[in-house]
Amino acid sequence: MNVVFLSSASNTSGGARQALYLAQGLEERGHNVLFFVPEEALLPDLAPHWPYWRLLKGGKSHWRRQIETAMPDDFSPFVFHAFHNAAVKLAAWWGLFWRKRAAIVAHRGVLYMPRNPLPYWLPGIDLFLVNSRACAKVLRTIGLPAGRIACVPNSVPDSRIAPSLPPGSIRAELGIGNDALVFLFIGNNHPNKGCELLMRAFSSAFGVSASSRATSGGPHFADRHVPVHLVLVGISPDIWLPCRDALGMEGRIHCIPPTERIADYLAAGSVFVLPSLSESMPNTLLEAVRAGLPSIGANVGAVSDIIEDCGLLFPPGNRQSLADAMLRMAADPGLRARLAACALARGRFYTPQVRLDKVEQLYSGLLRKKALRP
Repeated sequence: MNVVFLSSASNTSGGARQALYLAQGLEERGHNVLFFVPEEALLPDLAPHWPYWRLLKGGKSHWRRQIETAMPDDFSPFVFHAFHNAAVKLAAWWGLFWRKRAAIVAHRGVLYMPRNPLPYWLPGIDLFLVNSRACAKVLRTIGLPAGRIACVPNSVPDSRIAPSLPPGSIRAELGIGNDALVFLFIGNNHPNKGCELLMRAFSSAFGVSASSRATSGGPHFADRHVPVHLVLVGISPDIWLPCRDALGMEGRIHCIPPTERIADYLAAGSVFVLPSLSESMPNTLLEAVRAGLPSIGANVGAVSDIIEDCGLLFPPGNRQSLADAMLRMAADPGLRARLAACALARGRFYTPQVRLDKVEQLYSGLLRKKALRP
């Protein structure tokens, strides 16, 4: 099968990574793959020696010619899979000219309404591939029929959950004992990720003033002999250390700058926390589930689908509910163990093999339909 990918993103966001995972998986299964990205894109930095990158020069008006020129003569028929907003808009127009040559697939992984629905209504795109029912609902709202939408959840490659360091190494680096309970956050500085909310909830639950909970009748963590830490990965320490220090959480809250050593931090965590104010299907939560961590997640996007039986949900933005969920996890080792076992079982739904099987079936079905066209 011949597959051409186009991502218009210049960053290495979760959506960009998912495009790369899918392209690499298809290539490993023997398909012919080309992956086009803007010349300034950072995505190739994640796989610099992968030979299927093609860099697009100049403005978007020049991209179509470059893509067509790079396609070998035997790239007929082929699947053209567009990722990110600008690429989807281009695919909608290019598909009108490629209808006898290509099956056009557009990827949609966000929950906001498109400002311009026209590209979604055009017949140039054969199929919209979404990663969650929440995303599908958005497209149905703007009038797309169910037959043009397919839901395939994201996946996490094994390499993202395979630690490179011996057990306990990260905890030793941070001065955290093996007996400590570690809440883990992986994200960035964007306000939607809820970093400040999480820090304040942690301070409320486990700070000095939290001892009043024991006499107020609210949830509390009875075993004060167990150290509790919060590790925040992927943020800028210079932004968040003042907040940490103002909360009196020095030595308890650890701020880690962006890193690709995600698996090592997952191995060091006890409970994963996703405090986001908005999400679709976050890669970090999928990584935590595949790694077998119990989770606490804000009830946004597809989060409830992912951790319906392997974590606790709380209303987005509600600091008290988040603090209570953290206290509940801390106070009940049996609960953590049950949720961890459920996470490992649920993680099997988010492997690259499951995703590739579904995507291959969709591609093949589209190409068969193309063969029937005059």
